[in-house]
Amino acid sequence: MTDVKRSVKSFIVSILRHAVRMSPFFVNLGYAAKIEILSVIYNEKTGDNDRLHDLSTYQGLGNNYNQALNGLGDSKLGIHLKKQACKTATRRNKYPSSNGSILFATRSWHFINPLYDSFKEKKVDCYKYDINDFDSLFFRDNEIKNKSKYHREKAFKNLGIAFIKKQDYNKENRKYMSDSFDDYYRKSDVIFVDWLNHNTNWVIENSSADKKIIVRVHSYEVLSFFPATINFGRIDGLIFISHGIRDMFFEMWGWLVPENIHVEVIDNIRCQNRINPSLIESNVNRKKIIGMMQYALPVKGFRFAFEVFKRVYEKDNEFKLVVCGQTLNEIKSKENDSLLEEIRLLPKGTVEELGYISEVDSFFRSVGYMLSTSEREGSHESIIEGMAYGCVPVVRSWPLLAPFNGAQRAFPMCQVIENVDEAAKLILDSVNNYDDISNKFQQESMVYFSEDIPNKYLEFIERVRKE
Repeated sequence: MTDVKRSVKSFIVSILRHAVRMSPFFVNLGYAAKIEILSVIYNEKTGDNDRLHDLSTYQGLGNNYNQALNGLGDSKLGIHLKKQACKTATRRNKYPSSNGSILFATRSWHFINPLYDSFKEKKVDCYKYDINDFDSLFFRDNEIKNKSKYHREKAFKNLGIAFIKKQDYNKENRKYMSDSFDDYYRKSDVIFVDWLNHNTNWVIENSSADKKIIVRVHSYEVLSFFPATINFGRIDGLIFISHGIRDMFFEMWGWLVPENIHVEVIDNIRCQNRINPSLIESNVNRKKIIGMMQYALPVKGFRFAFEVFKRVYEKDNEFKLVVCGQTLNEIKSKENDSLLEEIRLLPKGTVEELGYISEVDSFFRSVGYMLSTSEREGSHESIIEGMAYGCVPVVRSWPLLAPFNGAQRAFPMCQVIENVDEAAKLILDSVNNYDDISNKFQQESMVYFSEDIPNKYLEFIERVRKE
């Protein structure tokens, strides 16, 4: 983007922001409110809506991430949203608790299916509804092509539904839902939704006020516009996947959350795929193979990872780097092009891009180290699973969560590294004692596979239900 275009966009955004703050119509939560919220995430450098994901946004703020919102919480709009959320929470206190079923609802089941399966094994009365089933019919009948754009626009339309209208479900939407949903909904008193984004907006719109709503929060949503479009007075419980994510969320968005919401940090469920260390036979040559997953995504910090590998390779050219997931060619960027050029200068086979793999078991058995060099993470599942296979974790202090000590709290058994040289030294120092270090992390990883984790979810749900 040219400097002229940046200047013009910057000028427009500043004018719109000023107009919104002065507008007497902000209480209508219409277009002006949308502009004010979007101005917070608009990145003037790139022209994209990724400002809250950009590390440079937080330079010089310490842990005062609320300042990145440019005063949204103290604006007329922010004060109004908080006031309405508190009113909603107060009104809903009149609904007594009941002993119905638990209804899981989301569009992405990767993290929820293990929880649902564990509940079914425990004979917990629960159901699940895939919101994608609703989408397929609704999008077809309404000829919606751009799904992501629709979800964004719908979030802002929900400002009126969630903050202004009386809390009741959208009866018009029932024609897009199956008979099974109607049955599950009628039997349930608690709705558990994954992701604080358009999934939560959908559940709020389609649930009456007597239903208790619990939302599980990941890192992505905290750094998006979605929290500003959600009436937290309609939510009874928030579960965060890590302490760092929780602290970052409340630093940024805590002004929106009424005091009576139950909050807990509970790890992901992995019990159904528990790994028995005694049954794992690893490749004896793994101790000089460094591994990484989903490396080509910008948030994963592959430049940092590659610099670590180069430092190690300079000292010991027997080391190799093996990576899987989308390749650098598949995610086009100047940075990825530059990385490919540098990789081509190394001897063939020194860096191996496997692409997507269906059999992760063999990958974890063959690599000796797993890199976590991301800008942000919640729990970083590939590191946890790698540890269970005996891989030695190399965990960077994730920059976006560094003020909240996110990486160290997620991996207390690890020596979290701050820079490339520290990471290279950690790897090189462990080679001569690799087996002992590998066994240590393999044993310590079992805390992430604790069979008590599903019980923590159930205890939290019961606490929300009764109170």
